[in-house]
Amino acid sequence: MNKGIKLRLIIHNILYDIYVHNKTVDNTYQKNKIGDLDERDRSFINNICLNTMRFYFHSKKILRNLLKKKSSTHQEILLCCSITQILFLDIKDYAVVNSSVELGKKLKLYHGLINAVLIKISNNKEKYKRISIRFTDLPEWFQKKSENLSKKEKINFINNFYKEPDLHLVFKDKRFLSEFEEKLYKTSDKSGFLIKREKVNLIPSYKRGTWWVQDFSSSFPLINIEKSLLSKSNIDLCAAPGGKSFQILSKNKKITLNDKNKARLKILRDNLNRLNYKAEITNYNLNKKNKLKKYDFIILDAPCSSVGTIRKNPEIFFRKQEPNYEDIINTQRLMLENASKILNSDGIILYMVCSFIKSETTDQIDYFLKKNPDFSVRKFFSDTKNDEYTSLIKESYMLTIPTHINGYNIDGYFAVYLKRGK
Repeated sequence: MNKGIKLRLIIHNILYDIYVHNKTVDNTYQKNKIGDLDERDRSFINNICLNTMRFYFHSKKILRNLLKKKSSTHQEILLCCSITQILFLDIKDYAVVNSSVELGKKLKLYHGLINAVLIKISNNKEKYKRISIRFTDLPEWFQKKSENLSKKEKINFINNFYKEPDLHLVFKDKRFLSEFEEKLYKTSDKSGFLIKREKVNLIPSYKRGTWWVQDFSSSFPLINIEKSLLSKSNIDLCAAPGGKSFQILSKNKKITLNDKNKARLKILRDNLNRLNYKAEITNYNLNKKNKLKKYDFIILDAPCSSVGTIRKNPEIFFRKQEPNYEDIINTQRLMLENASKILNSDGIILYMVCSFIKSETTDQIDYFLKKNPDFSVRKFFSDTKNDEYTSLIKESYMLTIPTHINGYNIDGYFAVYLKRGK
């Protein structure tokens, strides 16, 4: 088996596990020992896997137009992966067709059909590249959960969800941003988008620890936060990989970094050490009985469906099984309630989720406020005069779908400040 076929077999197995067995990308990469491969092969596998999932609905629509019968799962995954390579990644057609036919034989599929379909697509590239999808082509569970989106928002989502994310960097201070060796599109005096896409760990200042990668939407609620809100007793309850905590530390404020996941805590420690920051790190599960002290400012970036990060995590739509929303909602409610129990009088909880689904965002806050009348929503603070930025603030909270700011892609996110006391 030549190398091209071998790598594509690994890709197929990864995609099959994600689709059928509801696995995460990280799980399947570990299972297939991707870490043992050289960097070029890892990059090849990652690029094809992620983009096959991003363009899954485009590829499925093409197949519906070409095939009379419904494909088996193996055949559909193989063809969608091949279509992505030919149309959206511009990998040499003959390499894709030959490898896919041979892989079809190995998987005991009708390889003659695979060859015919891919040759037809290869001969009509421009026609099939123009394929467009509608909101109704997306998973049914997502359509139901996002019924509150306006027609304009749905069109915006359709036009953006499958695009690669852009890299947004946050700096320890504005001096480090001014000294940065690469070109940036500034989003504040301490943050900006990388104009040229590249591997961040190869940028010299990465090792010097002057900045970290953090999506614009994730950084927005804290980038211009009033320092008066930050006291001596601050905690980030789900801190890993650390971006929001680092924003607090960059303001010369102390914060405790907590996460219940020990593997994620290792990543957090590595990031903290690279940035040469020092902070207390704890390993509590908020939803179990803990002897936690009380805090004045709490960041709760709660577990969620993560649909706001669909560009980074395209497996959310690719999986056959939908997210367990009952479990997600109950977990968020319990965490928010438990966070309120360790909040001092006049303290603030910054509740955040990388989602824009109503049941995870405004519905959660309405439910919490009804149960906790001593809390109120604090006005969302931002000192920016940029209209695109201020458009993310709806009433007293931040809410955005995956969209773009000044041409750069940002995640979908929700954030609200909850204050104890009127």
